[in-house]
Amino acid sequence: MSSSKKELNHLFSELKTNIEADKLYWLRNDAKLRAVVSSKSYDEFRQYVDAAHLKGLTKDDYKNKSQVRWNRMI
Repeated sequence: MSSSKKELNHLFSELKTNIEADKLYWLRNDAKLRAVVSSKSYDEFRQYVDAAHLKGLTKDDYKNKSQVRWNRMI
């Protein structure tokens, strides 16, 4: 593999990592803005922010328990 192709692969993987980090940043930021208004203590605020990337279960998740991927980040 040529060095330019390796460099492109490295840049692409770095880009994907940075995009995922940016998505998580904005999820957490939105959770912070909501939690400032609704939380009654710092611990409650921190729990809201820490759980910002989690999604609730749907009815379909209960039906196919064998195919559920837990705690996936989107």
